[in-house]
Amino acid sequence: MGNMDTTSKHLLVVGGGPAGCAAALEGATLGLRVTLIDEHPQDISAMSLDAPYFYGSRLPSVLSDQALVADRVLGSNEPLMECLEAGVDVLTGTCAWGNFQPGANNTHLKVNQVGAADVERSWMVDYDYLILAPGSRDLVLSFPGWELPGVLAANGATALLERYDTLGGSELVILGSGNLALRTAKLALDKGLTVKAIVEVGPTVVGDSSLADELTSAGVQVHLSTTVVRVNGQTGVKAIELVKVDHTLRPRPGTEYVVTCDTVCMAFGVVPNIELASVTGCKMKFEPKLGGWLPETTAQMQTTSASVFVVGDGAGVTEATLLDAAVACEQGRTAARHIASIEGLHDQVDGGLSLTPDASAYPPNQWLESFVAAQGLDVVVCQCEEVSRRELVQVSPPGYLHAKDRCPAGGLEGLGEVGRSSQDLLKRLTRAGMGHCQGKRCRDQTLLLLANATKTNLADISPGSYRVPVRPIPLKVMWADDETEETRRNWPTWLHPLKEETPWK
Repeated sequence: MGNMDTTSKHLLVVGGGPAGCAAALEGATLGLRVTLIDEHPQDISAMSLDAPYFYGSRLPSVLSDQALVADRVLGSNEPLMECLEAGVDVLTGTCAWGNFQPGANNTHLKVNQVGAADVERSWMVDYDYLILAPGSRDLVLSFPGWELPGVLAANGATALLERYDTLGGSELVILGSGNLALRTAKLALDKGLTVKAIVEVGPTVVGDSSLADELTSAGVQVHLSTTVVRVNGQTGVKAIELVKVDHTLRPRPGTEYVVTCDTVCMAFGVVPNIELASVTGCKMKFEPKLGGWLPETTAQMQTTSASVFVVGDGAGVTEATLLDAAVACEQGRTAARHIASIEGLHDQVDGGLSLTPDASAYPPNQWLESFVAAQGLDVVVCQCEEVSRRELVQVSPPGYLHAKDRCPAGGLEGLGEVGRSSQDLLKRLTRAGMGHCQGKRCRDQTLLLLANATKTNLADISPGSYRVPVRPIPLKVMWADDETEETRRNWPTWLHPLKEETPWK
């Protein structure tokens, strides 16, 4: 049952993780009218598009049982239950696909609105204040066989194991040794799965040493100075072929070996989900020690759009926060308190726990460099549009044009200075990032390849823009959003207004 107070200001929270639940609970306690939207439990069709995580192409059939999935997902989120008990209006299985505010491009809009959708319909939610707690998404890198069922990434694996209590595999090889990888390995062991190996391209383990020791004591083998040659299998993962690398990250001939497994989990890192903040027009900054691009925020987690706040992983990810959600929760509470203080419901508050940039796995340059050395450039980087690394850096036209001999002279060098530093331009010329996953599989690798090929600092590469809807929504869901009878009757004239007939001269 939701909070029925219609006189207080409406706070909308997007994201039902630790930060979002903390914000919603604090806001409701302080007298705000709060709605919380969370896209879990997800429909299997959305998960198959890797939204919001990289689930890969092997999704267990149990996910089709919506009632069972709902019980598992809701039962695994105790803070969400606390929000319900506090009177928060909780909408689960609902994604936020856009954010709209009155302005020059929305002159007809009178109030702030978020576009929401479930599996059946879409609608608009009015709000006075918006706290975005969108979490992070998987940063993935391609290798031969990465399209096979059984290849997924750490956030996808964590969601399946924690929220949905299913994975579809039992023997994992985890790529990466930061806290993201170690956390995933521990969760897999706790769920009764076998971790065959943790693979690290560097000479030492990156993440928490005590957690790493706990895993090795449990029998998990750590393979250092090692990279991926390929994943083997026909209809699914059967094994992974690895090779040792030297100090220059080049493969050492004769050191190839195979580890049998049925699941390969990419844990190269995660990056903040910034889509909704970006389409709102919030100012962004590049901070590699916090996971790359993220919204600028004050100590109270307020963005440059006064009514919008960003908390949790969406405001930055560090190795420390991957293991401890305390900072994320305090950020959520701080944002809610500040909103309440603006409305006179709470005394003015100082900032919450500061998120100090620390050791970070971002960007995973060593992994990508070793991949190119061991696998070459003829590896698909964009699954949706089937664009390879070579085609990307050579700025080859899309394959469906059958124009293999047509490309700008010299590839990237044939572009102007601005073009060489623009992911959007590269996307238009090659279609890498234009697929149904909305670039979630290739966006980060494309940025890294572009920076490396042009010898440009990653901070100086203009990242690709985002467009509404920021989640892949079926047209049968989107069309239902209040098309008026007038629009339906006169739709041709919206594009070509009728004019008085003028005789030809």
